[in-house]
Amino acid sequence: MTKYKDIVGTAVRNNAGNLPAPETGQIFFDSTNIDFKYQQPNKTTAASWSTAAPLNTARAYLFGCAGDKTASLAFGGNEPPGSVTGKTESWNGASWTETGDLNDSRGEIGGCGTQTAALAAGGNSPGGTSNTEEFNGSSWTEVANLNTARKSLGAAGTMEAALVFGGYDPSFHAVTESWNGTAWTEVADLNDSRNQLGGAGIQTAALAIGGNSPGATGNTEQWGGSSWTEVGDLNTARYAMGSGGTYTSAIAMGGEPKTGKTELWDGTSWTEVTDMNTARQTLGGVATNNTSGMAIGGDESPPYSSAVELFTGAGADIGAWATGTSMNTARSGAYGAGTYTAALMFSSDQDSTDQLTERWNGSSWTEVGDLTQNISKSTGFGATYDAAMRCGGGNPPGAGYSAVSETWNGTAWTEGSDINQAREQLGSVSGSVTAGLVFGGQGPPAAMQTVTEQYNGSAWTETGDLNTGRYFVVGSGSTTAGLAFGGNLDPGNTDVTESFNGSSWTEVNDLNTARHGLIGFGTSTATLATGGGDPVKANTEDWNGAVWTEVADLNTARKHLSRASAGTTTNGLVFGGTPPVTTASEEWSGSSNVIKVLTD
Repeated sequence: MTKYKDIVGTAVRNNAGNLPAPETGQIFFDSTNIDFKYQQPNKTTAASWSTAAPLNTARAYLFGCAGDKTASLAFGGNEPPGSVTGKTESWNGASWTETGDLNDSRGEIGGCGTQTAALAAGGNSPGGTSNTEEFNGSSWTEVANLNTARKSLGAAGTMEAALVFGGYDPSFHAVTESWNGTAWTEVADLNDSRNQLGGAGIQTAALAIGGNSPGATGNTEQWGGSSWTEVGDLNTARYAMGSGGTYTSAIAMGGEPKTGKTELWDGTSWTEVTDMNTARQTLGGVATNNTSGMAIGGDESPPYSSAVELFTGAGADIGAWATGTSMNTARSGAYGAGTYTAALMFSSDQDSTDQLTERWNGSSWTEVGDLTQNISKSTGFGATYDAAMRCGGGNPPGAGYSAVSETWNGTAWTEGSDINQAREQLGSVSGSVTAGLVFGGQGPPAAMQTVTEQYNGSAWTETGDLNTGRYFVVGSGSTTAGLAFGGNLDPGNTDVTESFNGSSWTEVNDLNTARHGLIGFGTSTATLATGGGDPVKANTEDWNGAVWTEVADLNTARKHLSRASAGTTTNGLVFGGTPPVTTASEEWSGSSNVIKVLTD
């Protein structure tokens, strides 16, 4: 009889309980529970759309797009009430920035390429045009015209090797042209004349998707380098959709008649998956393949849209919290510095523990040098466990608010420059001992502070105030790109989120769950927020630069917990909290595993 070792090259591993580390792809024997088990990555089972930061300019007929969902370009289109535009916007994975305009303002462009090397062919300026332009990352240059002027054409390929097909003006076209970086050459026509069709792929292996012929069609054709072949139709006939990917792995999104329907192409057939959050038509789209795409702008009929959504296919990693090693001393209201494998915890909101400091080395907590001041309800931050800062807080009962700051050098705490406004229960960004930002809090003269201060390594300077005064607020990011979220308005919790650009705060989309005493870590475009009250919560939310999305809960609900401030949405660490006051810590991983028990 063939043995397991003969098949996989190793014997079945014996372990008391589940495997301690995220090892996958092997059977093991749990000697504690007397079970054979298999550990595998925990993945999503369905596709999803998430809202991202909107375009600066709402527009429809935005068929001119290039790149992918982490680095893309949107160009041309129609602005309200319908005039064509040459505006171009570049996406860096978090936000849109206006860059050099097209020389010829137009909508309904055939667009392809990348964020820094794009091609705009044809379009409506108004009326069908043959104009072609190349983008070099900052500006557009006119190059050789199409042989056939038209608008609403499909496109595929790169700036130096492209294919355009179909279109309209003054009739429906089947014409296909190939671009070699210098000139256009007519090649074999589509089988079905149409306009406002989608495109995907490269110059020698492309896909023509749906369109208006006239009337909505689901017809799909594959280009093999010399001719078009009809293949499986879309499930929902439509035109003026967003699209992208390869000719064997593509996505079609939205379209007219107005819909949010999304379909994925696997090289043979289309499968309908999760709808977009916002139904629309005449939108732009980009995609790497049928697991990663982006929907841009369009017409919600009415109005013209600036909405942007990111598509993630089934099989994405699922993040989770895992119970970690407990601290030596239970406490709440502490703050921390460092990463999930090298952290520092200090201060608390209890007089008996507010000077204690503990260091985490990835496997155990060790008590180290105490703070010099008996101050509670402070804030703090630091990039490493050898360089941290604590500031503000409340002096012992009846002694008032504190402005004192202390700096940790890896061995001891030393008093540093005071903040300008004494206060407690204030928030801070992730920061470092040479670049910090604190905000909000409670203290005179206003109970709900809006004051924000920046630290440059030697002194604190007041900068733009928060829009919403609050205490028990938390933050993430840096002194030039920060985030403040949640807090207490006394009375009541708040879900307000504000973004800091280095000088001023702007309100952005709120948390899904209003709360105070929560904690968070990450950047201004990728942050995790967790815990809080009241009542006490385990909720965790992920910020993508535009919206908060609920993800896996903490194992233990709590408020006034602390963090390793340099954590990320991939790996993080939280510790302490209440009620009751606890020593518990939990580690966040952006990916996780699931254990399967093998049964007869």
